Amino acid sequence: MCSESISFLATDEFYAGTLHILTAIEVPVHLFGAYIIVAKTPKKMRTVKGSMLLLHFVGAFVDVYLSFIATPVLTLPVCSGYPLGFSLVLGIPTNVQVYLGISFVGVIAVTILTFFEDRYHRLIHGHGSNGKRSWKRMFYVVIHYIVSVLFIAPGYLNIPDQAVGRAATKKTIPCIPDDVLNRPGYFVLSVVNTIPCLCLVFMFALVVPQGAYFVGSIFYYLFNTVSKSQTTNRLQKQFFFALCIQIFVPIVVLMFPILYIVLAIWFDYYNQGATNIALAGIAFHGILSTITMLIVHTPYRNATLSMFRLSPKNTGNNSQQIWKTVVGAHTTQHSVW
Repeated sequence: MCSESISFLATDEFYAGTLHILTAIEVPVHLFGAYIIVAKTPKKMRTVKGSMLLLHFVGAFVDVYLSFIATPVLTLPVCSGYPLGFSLVLGIPTNVQVYLGISFVGVIAVTILTFFEDRYHRLIHGHGSNGKRSWKRMFYVVIHYIVSVLFIAPGYLNIPDQAVGRAATKKTIPCIPDDVLNRPGYFVLSVVNTIPCLCLVFMFALVVPQGAYFVGSIFYYLFNTVSKSQTTNRLQKQFFFALCIQIFVPIVVLMFPILYIVLAIWFDYYNQGATNIALAGIAFHGILSTITMLIVHTPYRNATLSMFRLSPKNTGNNSQQIWKTVVGAHTTQHSVW
């Protein structure tokens, strides 16, 4: 089914221009977020500093890849499209760009999963661990990252001849302009979407239940374990809730463009303008994640407000005094973080 009306939203100029504006915004935002994590993370949060920075870096890199390096145009409902980004200058083959772009989705999912796994381990088992447990956890992380970059490989086992793929795309989408099929780098991954969709379903079926288990276990532990320090327990809960907001607010926002993409494929619906808006919404994910992080975590929020002179000067001092009080009060073997 086609939406034959041609609008400015369906043009490459609108799409590329929108993503380039996002690039100009997201680069300084991500750099600022990285600075805040590195320079303004309190000592009491040092155990999560590395994983927070990794989570931030992965999201920022995928943002830049989508909005600047690849700038992919999808011609749904067929798994096909072409790049408009800097990759054209670099001469990166489109099939490689597509593989990397899909793999990065898996990498983000695994990075979120391993972050919650690390929080679960530190809360339940503490910082001390024997060699066997550390080896098992490292093996667990490595295996999941390997899966994240290989899960889409079956979709590349039956790539159609590109001339045949263009003809099939035209048959599926009769109203697609002929010049679109001849754009530089136009690539048809699959005429039938079954295998690529099954690969994505497999990846999320692997990650989502595990993530739900770790989140549920952390929630149960925080609300059913008697802590020796009420202050410690309160701060652990605050950090956990802030982290959940940081992760799940962008995910909820992403559900809308992803839902459109799923429905467009399911109902064989072609509307290039709507697809462009959906992809721009996905590219906005990283900015939203960084801004959410700066808002929901109290030390980061206070540092940001102080830097922009939007809060009294004593805000930072009060925050530091609170952390010093917590450090002094918490002398058990388990850290707050």
